[in-house]
Amino acid sequence: MRLYFILRALKTALVPPNLGWGSSPQVEVSHKMKTSFGACSAVVGFALLSPHANAQTSDTETEQLGFNFYGQLNRGILWYDDGADDDVYPFVDNSKSVSRLGLTYDQSLDNGWHFQARGEIGLNWKETNNINQLDPNDSHYDFWDEGIRKLEVSWAHPEYGTFLVGQGAMASDGITGQDLSLTTVVAGTAVKDMAGGLLLRRADTGQLSNVRILDRFPTLGSSRRLRLRYDSPVSQNWSFAMAVGKEVLNSNDGRYYADAAARYDATKGDYRVKFGAAVQWAGGNPETTFRNDDVTLAVSGSVLHRPSRYSLSGTLGLRPESGGYIYAKFGRRYYDLFSAGWTAFSIDHYYAREVVGRGDVSHSTGFAVVQQLKQQNSHLYLAVRTYDAKDELASYLRSWAVLTGIRWEF
Repeated sequence: MRLYFILRALKTALVPPNLGWGSSPQVEVSHKMKTSFGACSAVVGFALLSPHANAQTSDTETEQLGFNFYGQLNRGILWYDDGADDDVYPFVDNSKSVSRLGLTYDQSLDNGWHFQARGEIGLNWKETNNINQLDPNDSHYDFWDEGIRKLEVSWAHPEYGTFLVGQGAMASDGITGQDLSLTTVVAGTAVKDMAGGLLLRRADTGQLSNVRILDRFPTLGSSRRLRLRYDSPVSQNWSFAMAVGKEVLNSNDGRYYADAAARYDATKGDYRVKFGAAVQWAGGNPETTFRNDDVTLAVSGSVLHRPSRYSLSGTLGLRPESGGYIYAKFGRRYYDLFSAGWTAFSIDHYYAREVVGRGDVSHSTGFAVVQQLKQQNSHLYLAVRTYDAKDELASYLRSWAVLTGIRWEF
């Protein structure tokens, strides 16, 4: 179970090695979990019971302190045509922004420090990156094996930055998604997310291949690991982050990770500008089924012209030793089409060459519309996307995906 691997790694980091766990396998697993939970509880408890906790806070701060529950449900209907057959997949979870539940605990400390503990789980059964023509109901889904997203603590200070430890986002997580179009709930650099688990069909034989859409449309972004991370304070609209960690949830990976990222977010006259750049290294495990000693670079930016409400976004991802991809998106916001909330449209295109392997070429074009339901804290969306790919072994038929759904945030 993924939870077990997180807890075991936390135990290794937080509990002295001379505290043995016994020899019985069943007792060992139980004791491992108890010991790891105890270690995490000790860290959280130390911060909560610290005599330096600041009891004098403003009314605004008081509303944000203590326990806070949050989450979202993001479900829809996916139609997919692989070039020969098509089918409808109801009640799927949108991989672009999966359903989740989270709980935070916030505590103000002396000298301007702020403590937070966070736990978050995904409710991503039938995720669009997992289902396919042969397994439309995601029969291999295991909540305890796939649901753990975050289990971390952090200490933040307005002058010194934020320090984080535990399972959570690496420094470059989200760096490829600098996007001001307002359609990111269903459309963005991760074009694979609409139908990532679906299989491509070979053009020569007409048979389904074992190649998934997500295998041919990478973003080269980062994700969540068991890590140590530091985020700098924002200075002149710039912020910086760095992290080191290890993949402990995927036994086929098991690599160490290190990354660094820079972000910029500012309003200049009539323009809103967002920019991000990152470098990432993964390696240290010769037995991994993934690339060992892998270096990737990513740059992403977005500009919104506020008077006209047009936006332009783009991303460039590179593997210096192989290939890369480019992504471009054009968007338009409307604030007065419907009284329920803003409306946003976008079109985009993705092109990749030899990112995965020699001879690989893939491209995708998409259209998306999102309607805000302000009073309901929700977004209705519809997206249409094509996928074209080929590699050294085969060319694949063009496939189409249509995803419509609603995301409710709370």
